[in-house]
Order: sequence, then C-alpha cells, then structure tokens
Amino acid sequence: MTVTAIVQNYLPNEKRVRVSLEAKGLRWWGRTQDITVPSRGTATADFRVKAPPGTEAVLLGKALSDEESDAIELTVPVIPFGVRKTESRGGSFGGSDSSAETTLAFPPDAEPGSRRIELSVAPSVGGTVFEALDYLTAYPYGCTEQTMSSFVPNIIVSQATRSLGLKARVDEAELKKKIQAGLDRLYDFQHEDGGWGWWKTDDTDLFMTSYVVTGLAQAMVAGQNVDEDRVARGAAWLARANVSKEPLDLQAYAAYALAEARHPDTGRLNRLFEQRGKLKPYGAALLGLALDAVQDPRAATIADELERSARVTTLEASWPQDADDLMHIYTDTTPEATASVLRLLTARKPGSELLAKAAAYLVNHRSQGYYWNSTKQTAMVIYGLTGYMKASGELKPDFTVNVEVNGKQVLTKRFSAEDPLTPATLEVASAALGEGDNKIRVSRSGAGRVYWSARGSHYSANTAGAMRGSRSLSVERAYYKLTPEPRDGKIVHRMEPFEGKASAGDVIAVRLRVRSGGQWRYLMIEDPIPSGAEIVERDNLYEMDQKPDWWGYYFTRREYRDDRAVFFQTYAEDRDSTYVYLIKMVNPGEYRVSPARVEPMYEPDLYAVSAAQTLEVSR
Repeated sequence: MTVTAIVQNYLPNEKRVRVSLEAKGLRWWGRTQDITVPSRGTATADFRVKAPPGTEAVLLGKALSDEESDAIELTVPVIPFGVRKTESRGGSFGGSDSSAETTLAFPPDAEPGSRRIELSVAPSVGGTVFEALDYLTAYPYGCTEQTMSSFVPNIIVSQATRSLGLKARVDEAELKKKIQAGLDRLYDFQHEDGGWGWWKTDDTDLFMTSYVVTGLAQAMVAGQNVDEDRVARGAAWLARANVSKEPLDLQAYAAYALAEARHPDTGRLNRLFEQRGKLKPYGAALLGLALDAVQDPRAATIADELERSARVTTLEASWPQDADDLMHIYTDTTPEATASVLRLLTARKPGSELLAKAAAYLVNHRSQGYYWNSTKQTAMVIYGLTGYMKASGELKPDFTVNVEVNGKQVLTKRFSAEDPLTPATLEVASAALGEGDNKIRVSRSGAGRVYWSARGSHYSANTAGAMRGSRSLSVERAYYKLTPEPRDGKIVHRMEPFEGKASAGDVIAVRLRVRSGGQWRYLMIEDPIPSGAEIVERDNLYEMDQKPDWWGYYFTRREYRDDRAVFFQTYAEDRDSTYVYLIKMVNPGEYRVSPARVEPMYEPDLYAVSAAQTLEVSR
C-alpha cells in the first residue's frame, strides 16, 4: 500500500525538506524524498510498503530542514488475512500428580506467521478468576449485558480479596473510572418504563432488567455509589412484569433480582418453591439464592436437593444443562448452572465435599482458554468461584511450575503464599510452533494445585463455517461503486457493480446479506474493511439514484471501528437481513479483505463467514 507523509510548514518562507520513512515490521521502498513545502502550506511524500506476516509495524517518519525539523512514530497492527480459528485445552492437577500434557494442532492452511499459543498457569482458583476479569474488562463491545459484566465482577472480586487481607491485582483508581463509565452507560440505556433491553433501542427484556438490577444491588452492597432510584425503578418493572409465560428458570432469576434489590416478591418465591421439581439446576440454584437473600430456611432444602442431584466423578462435580432459558438460547449452560449451585452450597453447606469438585469442574472447562463461553457465562462463573475462593483457604501455594512447548522450556514460575492470585501467562509465537501437533507439558515441583490453560489460534483462508444442527446461518458480502453525477444543482450517486479496481477517493457501498434459518438471537455481524479505506460515518447524506429496495437500516445497533463495521441484531428468524454501509478508498495499494463473519454472541462456537475479497486502488 501507499503511506503518505504530510508535511506542514508554519514558517514565513518555503522550505526544502528531506522526508524519510523507516518501517519496522514492513518492507518499504524510497526511504528518503526531498520536497519543497510552501510557506504556511503543506506538501506530501508517498512511500510504498508491503506487510509480511507479523503482529505490528512501527512507522517512523521524519521531516528535516535547515531551520526546523519534526518526526512522528506510529505503531500499527498487522492483522493476518482470513478467518480466526481457535482451540483450547485446560485442566488442573495436584496431590500425587506432578504434570499434565496436551497437544494443540495447526492445519496446513494456517496463514504464515499467524500461529499463536496463549499459555497460563495459576496457583489458585483466585488466579484463574483474575485472568477472566482481564477478558471481561478488555471486551470490545458494550451492550447492556457486557457493560454489567465488564465492571460488577471486578467490584465483587476486589471486595473479596480485601476481606481476605490479600493484595489484589485490581488497579483501584482505574476500576473507579470503569465503574463510573459503566454506571453512566447503564443509566443512559435505562428505558422510561424502568427496564433495560440488550441495547438502548431494544424492547425492555426480563433477563436484561433482572441482570442489571442484580448487579447494581450487589454494587451497592459492596459500597459503590449507585443511584438507588435507578435500582428501584428497575425492581418496580420486574415486580409488575407478567412472567407467567416465561421459562421457570427465568422466573427464578427475576425473583432473585428482586430479593437482591430488597424488594422480594413473596408470592413468586412461594409459587416457585412449590414448582421446584420443574426447575432445571440453574433455576433451582437461583431460587435457592433468592431464598437465602431473604433468610428463608427453605434455601437449605434446595441446597440439599441440588447436592444429591450432582453429576460426580473422582475429581469433578457438575450440574449439566443444555439450554439457557434466561436468554432463550440453546447452548451448554452447565458452567453457569454449576457456578450458581456452587454459590448456594458455599453459603448454605460450606462443608460440602462437592465444593472443591465443582470449582475444579469450572476451572477445567474454560471453553475459551482462560475464560468461558461468553461474557455473560464468564461473569456468572466468576461470581461462583469468588465465593468459593473466600471459603476454600486455597491461598497458600508453595511450588514451581515449568512449561514446555515441543520439548523447549518456555516458562518457569515460582508461586508462594505471597502471590496466590497472580497467574503466569505467556504467548508462544509462530516461529516456535509447527504444522500439526504441538506438544505442551506443564509440570510442578513442590506442594499445591496447578490450574493451567492453553489456547491455540491461527488465521485461515479456508472459509468453511462451523454451523451444526437444524438451524442454518450464512452471510454474503458484495461491493458496489458509487459514481457521482451532477443533477439539478446537486450531486446524486449511481450504483454500479464493483469490478475489483478503484481510485483513491472512490466511495464503495458494502452490502451484507445474512440468511438465517430457524430462530437466532443476539447476532453480531463483523465486516473487516480494506486497510486502505475509511468508513463513511454520515452515509445518510449520500443521495442515491434509484436506491435498491434492499437498502435500509434494519438493525438493532451499528458501530464503526477503525478496521471494521459491526452490526447487532436481537432477533432473526427464517429470513434474509441486509446491512449496508459506505467506505471511502484513501490509500492506493493492493488489498486482501478478510471474510465477513456472523455469529450468535452467546454461542461463539457457531458462526458463518463470507467469501474473501481482493481489490486494487490506484492514485
């Protein structure tokens, strides 16, 4: 592509300027150019660069004259081409076991330089919790659920570590900023009726409102400055909502939210207790937590029943559940159900032998490496593990861990009682990884339990999706060139098929068509843009000649980022949905554009991708 250096001359005389470019991580041509810059004017110098496989490029531009000089350095990510694919492994060992081994495989079609393995070892359940907090804090999007999940778990964990007299890894000053930003966003998202939807513009939703009311109530108990009126309005919506047609698990969660907010609905609690035989493990645990919140002794009854219904192995205990009735989606919810039962047993049966086994199950089944299936599931599991962390006393490690990849030692870490919450993490780059199986070995010397995870990732030009089951999902992408024409004193744009070649300054319409078979909820469509393009923010200002009937703005939310356009759709059912946006070509060059991707946000193992694109942009 072409990188342009723009030189501004603020001096009273024109200047002869030597402009240079250095580019670490890139190949580049024409390292210096001499240009004349007029007084109080600008001039440019173009440099051609090529991006080989890598992770980032550092560009250093200099403008040197005989009187004044300047320079600028920019770090720019180099994003591999193709579809990002991941695979995770994890587990724990202690006692007589002193090591664990696993493999992560990379296919032949992995893009050069894109292979990565993220490794983590932690000396306690608390260490795994802090890893997961990093994922929630760094998550790039912010719907109602993700906003709640980004800061309330940090509050709960920070409070727990303080009560244990431990030094937390949480930056309190930074956390304070995040809490206020999260509260401001939630206040802005609250509807006039008092409830919340997935996004600000959605209809009020029973789960989302319950989740916010619960989280804000917990933040208040933890000493945060929360607007009590906001909580009361949300609780009032929950109290008057007709929940009779909702799944019983969701009814139990709404009852739990009211109990946490100190507005318990005794009638609902009684009805749910009478129907507890119809509740799934998740719902039963939530009902037990609601009863526990109001100090109702019937919580012990539910704890006893759940303890008897556990699926127990030598090392683990879990409460399997194959559907998430809180969000009306079909996905493995066993981690959330198990975490909620763990919370109840920790409160009501702290001596239960199932506590350690349930915690082991949760840590051993981190489906995405160091976190769980989604932001919601990760937050729910953190709540369960935090209570266990306080009760377990598993905070005095005394061992050294060694990690080997393909027979080469890549990490050594000594853990002691001084740092029971600090995991050790490492990323192994492509140079140390081969095609096919890569062997990982984690070993321990000393006393304690090791919790480990390994997550392999690579990019592939293979666009085969991963859809399974009776539902179908697909996405197609098409480009159209907009040609401006003067007409009656104004500019209108004619849309033409894009043939793969454009000029700098051309505007391209991007059409994404998502076809959904069956019922889908909480879809996210991400479309990477060419690296030499910019998204047109005010696309509604472009007047079209014979705008096609599919051109519209039918989405729940749209966000534009530096490198992609993102659309969110709350519901999709047996229909085609079309999303349109505009990009403007800025930098000349030849570009590969990675496929667009559609996925249900809370079922990340299911996704579909479009074909890739190649385009050429001339000056």
